[in-house]
Amino acid sequence: MKQLIDRGLLGLHVAGAVLLIALALLIVYDVAGRLFFNRPFAGTAEVAGVGLVLLTYLQTPFVIRHRKLLRVTFFIDRVPAALRSQLNALAYLFGGAFFIGMTLVSWQPAVASWVAGEFYGNDAFRVPSWPLRFGTLILWIISGLVCLGFVVDGVRGKLTRKEDDIIPE
Repeated sequence: MKQLIDRGLLGLHVAGAVLLIALALLIVYDVAGRLFFNRPFAGTAEVAGVGLVLLTYLQTPFVIRHRKLLRVTFFIDRVPAALRSQLNALAYLFGGAFFIGMTLVSWQPAVASWVAGEFYGNDAFRVPSWPLRFGTLILWIISGLVCLGFVVDGVRGKLTRKEDDIIPE
């Protein structure tokens, strides 16, 4: 089961990388159109703004799962292994609570954007806001569940290693 979850998270990570390439190509197209033809792409700012938010949260669950977030470990590396596991569990509990909290407070605005037909941009180029809002909700739920999985591992005493590149089994 964990292998299937890891593949799914890798798929989200790869989708984020593909989105990054697409955004880079869009920006190159916009700059080239502006310089050579005096015809920039009208929606570059809107698409880039939406894309960067989505890109960030597409890659977040994979980064959390592989424990590659920025961490300051000067304290936690000095405590006994059993306590280290419990402190890691507490940190992931805070992370899970953050993502689930973000989901809860953002649910109503996402529904409102769907109902109202909210969009980003201006008359020249419009991007509907509801796909981004619901997409981030789903990605926050996934990130929260990954964190809660580590809470379970920490309570079981499996988060004792100092090396972050070891994923608990």
